Formats: sequence, structure tokens, C-alpha cells
Amino acid sequence: MTDPTPPAARVATVRFFAGHQSTDAAERALLVLVSAGDRCAMDEIYIRYFARLAKFFQNMTGRADLVEELTNDTMLEVWKAGKSIRTNTSVLIAIMRLAYSRLQKCLTEARTSEPHSQRDVREWEQTKSMRATATPSDLQIFLSKLPVEERAVVHLVYASGCSRRETADVMKIACDCVDQLLRGVRASAKLYYSVTSAHAHGIDPMP
Repeated sequence: MTDPTPPAARVATVRFFAGHQSTDAAERALLVLVSAGDRCAMDEIYIRYFARLAKFFQNMTGRADLVEELTNDTMLEVWKAGKSIRTNTSVLIAIMRLAYSRLQKCLTEARTSEPHSQRDVREWEQTKSMRATATPSDLQIFLSKLPVEERAVVHLVYASGCSRRETADVMKIACDCVDQLLRGVRASAKLYYSVTSAHAHGIDPMP
């Protein structure tokens, strides 16, 4: 028997009960509606995750022109998965896992389709463009220099608030690898900020 309730009304009902449920339970309820082809429920998921995904892809790629495409590709995977999306973890972690997989695919495609010399020029232009924008912070400049895996760990742990285990789940790596990446970030940060501080005081740290 077909549910006579209009899609918008079903989403409104989920929103009402969200006040009495955890965020994850409310989002699972939305995904059940998504599995039934409810576009209003998908719109609600999109609204909840667009800013989070956009920030992730911007931080990972440094390219504003890719953010919307990668975000939409990720949400298309959510639409296809519906309620079957990794039930053994939170909706947030499941979606971030899809986002990281899409990022890896994008970077792999870019490496295989673009000659090395052209890629070097593009990356140099990207860094130059970032420096030319409204006063990027030392932190933004530092993060742009990190390998993508280290940037991902920093974003997931410090920006998204993921635990060590959740970060490992998103990136499909062991928890020990998360620790190793974080140690690498800390070592790079110590070196970067010592050099930056020396330059600020007119000292050449590498005579």
C-alpha cells in the first residue's frame, strides 16, 4: 500500500522526532525515506552536510572549482546507498568515508591524466593564488604544504571532531597509521613555525 503522506510532511515528521532522538537516529530515519525515493529527505541530508563536505574538499584540494562537483558526487553516492549506508557506524562517518574515497579517486585521476610538468605548474599557480587571496593565515599556508593524507587527518580530528578510530575508519587505515600521520604533522608544524618565527625576527635559520 502506498504511503499517502506527502514527502514534505514525512520529512517534517522526521524533523519533529529529531528533537527527541540523537542526530544519528534522525539521519538514519531520513535515509530510510531516501531509500524509498523521497527527494525531500535527500534535500534535508544535502542541507545538513553541504557546508561540512564543502569545507573538507576545499581544505583537501585548495581548488574552489572542484568543491561543488566533489560534494555532489558524494551526495549521489549517499542517494544510491540510502538506508544501507554503513550501518555499523554513524551517518557522519559513513558520509565522510564516501567523501574521502571520492577525493582519492579525483586525485588519482588527476595524476594519471596530467603530465608531471603541467601538474607542477598548476600546483605552483594554486599556491601562488592562495597566497594572493585575502591574507591567508600561517595555518592555511602550513596546511597547504602537507601531503593530502596528513591534511585529511588534521581535518577529521580537529575540524570534524572524529576520534582516532573514526578517522582510521574514514581513511581505511589502521589506528597506528593515524598516530603516525599526526606525529608527522606535529614534526612539520614544529619546523615550519620555528622557521617562520626566525624569519619574522630577521634571522636566517639556514645560513
